[in-house]
Amino acid sequence: MHRPLSFALLLSAALPALADLPQPQGHVLLTLGGAVSETNLPARGQNDGGLLSYLEVTHDGAAGFDAAMLDGLEQFEITIPYGAPGNERDHRFSGPLLSDVMTMAGAEGKTALPMALDGYQAAIDWNSITTYKPIIATHSDGAPMGIGGYGPTMIVFPPTENVDQSAKQAAQQVWAIAYIAVE
Repeated sequence: MHRPLSFALLLSAALPALADLPQPQGHVLLTLGGAVSETNLPARGQNDGGLLSYLEVTHDGAAGFDAAMLDGLEQFEITIPYGAPGNERDHRFSGPLLSDVMTMAGAEGKTALPMALDGYQAAIDWNSITTYKPIIATHSDGAPMGIGGYGPTMIVFPPTENVDQSAKQAAQQVWAIAYIAVE
């Protein structure tokens, strides 16, 4: 389990020119764009290339998080059965709360629209984020999640006995997240 860093400690790091959010030092695993007030990545246009261009993602500046930034937040663990139908098994997912990452990006109170590498997107309203406490999983069964598995990041909700809520959350449990739009 990673040692959590306090929000105050993160803010005391060298501040980038774009915002108060620390600059990622490693590969960006997760980008939050749209209605965010804290940015550390420059604007993206339609012709900037790469996966986000393929997914038609543009923004005026975004909050980028590398593994160290995500691992530096308080970590939570959720064990759920997950996998292809007929091949499910219990997975122990861990990572920070979605609400904590959104708050760092200046998106508290907003709706998250996580987008998978294949373009699949779901909407999770702030009330669901604070009530059900989903995490942005970065690890599965103690190992970092890679592309080709469920990673690099995944929204994971704690299990619930409410059948209707469980079905709703299953559609919001986006894996292989490339980007989270914020509205």
